Amino acid sequence: MALPWLVRLRRLLLGEPSDERTIRTAPTRAVAEIWINLLGDHGIPARAMPALPASFMGDGIQHNLIVRTEDEEEAERILQALWDAARP
Repeated sequence: MALPWLVRLRRLLLGEPSDERTIRTAPTRAVAEIWINLLGDHGIPARAMPALPASFMGDGIQHNLIVRTEDEEEAERILQALWDAARP
């Protein structure tokens, strides 16, 4: 579980690139990789980072999905379409 105060502190100390945004938090690294591949198929480069930078890089922790600012809306639309298609 990512603590909001820790995220704000990390961004304050390290900064967040102005041309990138975190759009979702995947429950595991495997899910983040699925989302990255889906966005890549649509021409949107994405990457995943552990929600807590000092945490173990294993599969069972949350990972933030990061995209370029210019691709943020399209990436959200694609992931929302995936979510809508997966629900019965």
